[in-house]
Amino acid sequence: MDLIIAEGRHSVVLSIPHIGIAFKIFRKGYVRNADKEYSFLKILEHHDFPVPKPYNLLIINDYPILVREYIPGQHFNEFLDDSPPEKIVKVLKRVIELSFKLDEIGIFLDELSNPTKNIIVNSRGVFFIDFERAQELRGNKSNVTQFLSFLIRVGKSSSQLKKKLERFVNFDKLVELSKEFKQSKDLEKVLSEAFIGQPAHASSLPQ
Repeated sequence: MDLIIAEGRHSVVLSIPHIGIAFKIFRKGYVRNADKEYSFLKILEHHDFPVPKPYNLLIINDYPILVREYIPGQHFNEFLDDSPPEKIVKVLKRVIELSFKLDEIGIFLDELSNPTKNIIVNSRGVFFIDFERAQELRGNKSNVTQFLSFLIRVGKSSSQLKKKLERFVNFDKLVELSKEFKQSKDLEKVLSEAFIGQPAHASSLPQ
């Protein structure tokens, strides 16, 4: 039986790919964390947002266990390392679109400023998988600007990723776009001006 084990700060995830199930086992006493993540997944499932289906939340000897769908694919950081720039651009646009949808639903993910393993990319599209640290969106916070801050940081670096994307991403425009978005909430402007010579939307990816 295939078993994938991944350890986080407050939990261990045991995934069984061939039956499509993952068990997120939280540290003892972290019931509120588990309940919050389960609740957010239920809300997002209701909104047809691409997340793992939440099946159950069990409490065994004060150890919370979130039972959810296993999503195969590459973690976001692996995808960025391994993929050609044209494919990366399509996924970046899709993440921005999904970030905007999260804003509309009212859930905030501060991890989008440094996405690594909380986003999965596969042949079906882009999935957000970790909502333990999510919170209700309040004030002027935005998932879109969080993700743009990640791209801004890439643009200021000398990384291989920047070299891959500099013909496709308008890095010089991102700070201005982020500031403007806070006021206008204009997704179309972000998608049309952040990328060079590309269609505005990630239409080739599953919606």
